[in-house]
Parts: sequence; C-alpha cells; structure tokens
Amino acid sequence: MWHRLNKGAIHAQTIGDRHTRSNESIPQTSVYHCCIGAICQEETSVNLETVNYQHDGGVAIIKLNRPQAGNALSAQLASDLLAAASNAAKDDNVRAVVFSAEGDFFCFGGDLKEFKEFGGQPDKLKPIADQLHEAMSVFLTMPKPVIVAVNGMAAGAGVPISLVGDIIIVDETARFRLAYTAAGLSPDGGSTWLLPRLIGFRRTQELIFENRELSAQEAVEWGLATRTAVQGAALDTAIKQAQAMAEGPTMAYASAKKLLETTFANNFVAQTDIETQEIAANMAGHDGKEGIDAFVNKRKPNFKGMR
Repeated sequence: MWHRLNKGAIHAQTIGDRHTRSNESIPQTSVYHCCIGAICQEETSVNLETVNYQHDGGVAIIKLNRPQAGNALSAQLASDLLAAASNAAKDDNVRAVVFSAEGDFFCFGGDLKEFKEFGGQPDKLKPIADQLHEAMSVFLTMPKPVIVAVNGMAAGAGVPISLVGDIIIVDETARFRLAYTAAGLSPDGGSTWLLPRLIGFRRTQELIFENRELSAQEAVEWGLATRTAVQGAALDTAIKQAQAMAEGPTMAYASAKKLLETTFANNFVAQTDIETQEIAANMAGHDGKEGIDAFVNKRKPNFKGMR
C-alpha cells in the first residue's frame, strides 16, 4: 500500500524537547512511503533533489547525493537532509537508519562556492546552518538506531555530520580533516559539541588548530568511529548491521539513546532515576516481556519494536 505524503507535512521531532519545525520552512513537493503492517516490506523512496532516500523492509537508507561537488553542503542539501531525517524519524515502519553518501567522498563540508555568492551576509548562511543543525539533532535523537557509513573523505562540516550515528563504519580509505582555519573560518556543524565529548578537549584542539588529518584507523583509535570496513564495503556493512537491528528491540534502543544523551548533564542519582524509569517501561512492554520469556525458555526472541 502506497501512501502519498506532502513534504511540507514532514516535521522534525526530538526526544529531548519534542520540538517541531514549521512546514512553511520546507519547500512543497511530494514524497512517498508505504504503510503496510508493522514493518514495510516493499522498497520505497522519497523524492529529494540532493539526498537519496530509500526504505526497504525496516531500514531507511539516506545518502547525500551531490557527488560532483564532493557532497558539499548547499542550501538545497541542508533542506533535503532535514526532510529525509525527519521522515525516517517519524515513520514507525522504519526501525533502523543507514546514513552515507554517493560517490567517492562522504562530504567536503560547506559549499564555499555557493557561500562566496552570499557576500559575507550572515542572514544568507544562517538558514542553511539552522537546517543542518536541526537535521543532525534529528539523527542524534531519533528513537531508533542510526548507522553511518563513511565512504570517503569527510572535511569541514563533513566531520561532525559523519558523527551523528550510534555506530560509525568507515571505509579503510576514509580520512577526516576539519580544515576550518585553513579557510579562515571557525568550526561549526556541532563540531565543538560532538568532538570534545567523543575524543576529549586536547585532541579536539589538535584537529582544529593544527588541521591534522586522521586516517580511518586513527579515527577508530581516537574514538570518532566504531570500526573500519575493507575498501568499498562500508555501506554494505552498515546495511547488514541496520537490518539486524531493525529486527531488534527498537524501544530499548530508543531508551539507550535517551540515556546516553542525558548522561553528561545529570548527576548519578538523576541519571539512575531515568535508567529505572526506562527499564521499567521496557520490562512492562511487549519486547521486554518477549525478551525475558525468550531468555528463560532458551529461544530466539521475536521483537516487534514496541512497548
């Protein structure tokens, strides 16, 4: 069963503040997804100009699609990425998300050629940055696993964009370089929020001030990425991981993401209070009961992705 969905009706929503984005800020165009049963069993796609979106089974695959420009961030790409991420987040048929890019590069960061045309006017840049940051927030907080496949060079804003997943798979040839100061710019894209939390303050300073380039293996050793994949296999590896997780306890994954999101803001008592609330809710739900029963009876659980 195909369901026609107007792109203007797509809303971004986060676990933390449950904010929604006005549909007036997203161009009106038609997108499609299907609603059949608990998991969509037909491959579907969303029609966007600079981002590819596919939904096959319980997995949504989102790929940046400006390979001729190194998948550099433009106004259109920021808008499309927010639309794609929001659609995946709110679609209950999607139980895991893969995020990658077309071509030989993951993302070169901002499209400096386009930005140059702005003539240094902040009012031109701000809407792009706002939509990018909101798209990243949706990825980081959506109540389902996100697996990123970094297929090549990630530079500038491409670095923090590559870090929005719960699992980061990097092609063994991939490289990471912030490169902001080389262009006379300061970091953005959430890099000064994400990087210190992942790799520490001093290493973040090294990447920013020295423009050090990291190899795929170094990215894993530093804590930017989860593991490497052999050349050309990052996307397939990520899809297989997502397919496995799409059959898992989606709400337990959602609780884990929520808990990790709040860990640095809470003291021990506050954090463990939230842990207790979440595990109690999951234990009382379908997947918690199913998981416990399967464990006790030594059988494979049949998770439905619900409480």
